[in-house]
Amino acid sequence: MGKNIPLLEIDEVKITIIMDNTTDAFMTSNEIVHRFDISKGPLISNDGFSTIVAEHGFSAMIQVKCGNKQGAVLYDTGVSPGGTLHNMSVMGINVNDMQAIILSHGHLDHTTGLPELIDKLGPHQIPLILHPDALLERKVIMPGGYETNVSAPKLTDLQQDKIVFVKKIDPTLLVDDMILVSGQVDRTTDFETGFPIHYTKRNGQWENDPLVLDDQCVIVNVRGRGLVVITGCCHAGVINSIRYAQALTHCQQVYTVLGGFHLTGGIFEKIIPETIAELQKINPTYLMPGHCTGWSAIHQIAQAMPEAFIPNNVGTTLVFQADR
Repeated sequence: MGKNIPLLEIDEVKITIIMDNTTDAFMTSNEIVHRFDISKGPLISNDGFSTIVAEHGFSAMIQVKCGNKQGAVLYDTGVSPGGTLHNMSVMGINVNDMQAIILSHGHLDHTTGLPELIDKLGPHQIPLILHPDALLERKVIMPGGYETNVSAPKLTDLQQDKIVFVKKIDPTLLVDDMILVSGQVDRTTDFETGFPIHYTKRNGQWENDPLVLDDQCVIVNVRGRGLVVITGCCHAGVINSIRYAQALTHCQQVYTVLGGFHLTGGIFEKIIPETIAELQKINPTYLMPGHCTGWSAIHQIAQAMPEAFIPNNVGTTLVFQADR
């Protein structure tokens, strides 16, 4: 990949984890890591759920600022119809403040909240950034033959009228060139070989689809610090995703990597050592693995790179500012 995407270096990025697999009401904050303050309200919200809920899904708000320019996007929408909306309401986040919605890929744990989020949109259409494969039917066939549907939800005609589909394989710049959606990630490592039990329906026929080519990450470049790479599930592989971000931007300095690294389960745990070895070579200042990274990988990353490691938690906001 020889592209040189003109991604603007920014003054500040705030990344808020709206939905993820874990919640801990008593995590402490620091200058960079801001945890949701449970003292601001009751432990049980008006809808009867916990103030902040966790589920096997992912959603993040990404806010950027450069000079007098600023904006925000929503990256993924969680695994339940209302979980992400619930947490957004508790955190005071309005979906109508988003300039775009981005889907990391088309699996249900990243897309099921989309219809209800669209229903909350105002009269102005909002771009939905996704790979052309993202809305195809998907399933996983377990070793014993059990099949699980992992497809994204169907949108009604009214819901489709409230968004503008931006289906692209190539990268997309958003918010005055301050946010980059990677598009389809080049696969360059020899150990990140995909999800062998994954299938996609094309032209009415199911076919084995281990690569999940619709997987895409989000990239920002904090001035003087380097790249911040946000991943949803990382079916492309976290090392492939970082390398692709470096290649797209012609920036080798990686400041932070966060999100799902897809290293959980027997298929992927065997590549944890190689992944950590490459992460150590890349040497990001911060790492916050979450969602599908898995207990074993998270603990091994924490042990191998303790100074970089940040524990993940729903409601966490990371604030990264330019080097003054």
